[in-house]
Amino acid sequence: MLKIFTVCPQGLGSSMIAKIHVRSVLDKLGIENDVETAGVASILGENFDLIITVEALKDSLKYIDPQKIIFITNFFKKDEIEKKLITKIEELKKHRSEI
Repeated sequence: MLKIFTVCPQGLGSSMIAKIHVRSVLDKLGIENDVETAGVASILGENFDLIITVEALKDSLKYIDPQKIIFITNFFKKDEIEKKLITKIEELKKHRSEI
C-alpha cells in the first residue's frame, strides 16, 4: 500500500483536486492506496511514502527527503501527475517488494 499526501499551502482546495487525480492513477494501476490532503505544516511527523505538491512549496518542504517528493507545475494537470507518479512508482518498485 502506498501512503501519499497531496500538499498545498492550506491542505484544502487544490490538494483535493490532486488527490482525485492521484487516486485515479493508482486505482487504474491496481495499487492499494491511502491518499490524503494536507497543508505544509500538517505533515510534520506523519508517515508517508510520497508527497505530491507544486514547485512553489519547495522551500517549505526542504526538511522532507527529496526522494519522497513529486513536484508538479499545476494540481489541475492530470497528465503531468500521472506521468510523474508512474515514474516514481517504477523507482520505488526497484527498492521495495510490496507495491
